[in-house]
Amino acid sequence: MSSSFDEKSSDRVVVVPAREALDEYLKYGAYICQPYRSFRPCVRMAFYTKNKIDRRIPRILGWVDAISRDEIETRTDLFDSERARLRELREKMESTRSEEWSKEQFKIFFLTPPDSPDTLVRPNDIENDLFSNTPAQRRVAFTQNQRYISLLSLKKGVIYTSDLGDADE
Repeated sequence: MSSSFDEKSSDRVVVVPAREALDEYLKYGAYICQPYRSFRPCVRMAFYTKNKIDRRIPRILGWVDAISRDEIETRTDLFDSERARLRELREKMESTRSEEWSKEQFKIFFLTPPDSPDTLVRPNDIENDLFSNTPAQRRVAFTQNQRYISLLSLKKGVIYTSDLGDADE
């Protein structure tokens, strides 16, 4: 995990599409995605699903690039704390993703649990109010891959995605 943060990255929150990821975060305290997926340095992660950003915004504790379940014990580039977290994650995931995870590699972000004092819990979800400029005025997704927003704007009590500030403005 990168430990160098500038002023922008300390205010940056990555918002990821979360069709399954929010449930996995709530179960495992982790975000599991494709190996080697790149992210800008940021301090927190938010989950966008069902046209809203979930009110729980965990702190990113660290991550491991491209690892399979079977590599946990043999990889030499892991710290003991990462190996312990991966073992714990493996035990929790045994019944749901064990076959898939044993054969494939994933990038895994360790996040603060939903009930942690380090997890920012807003009073409400943030509703997506973005619509296309076409005559049909269809709702457009806030993010389809990932998007970066300002932590400060999240703390201001915004209600709609149109009120969020981009982290790099």
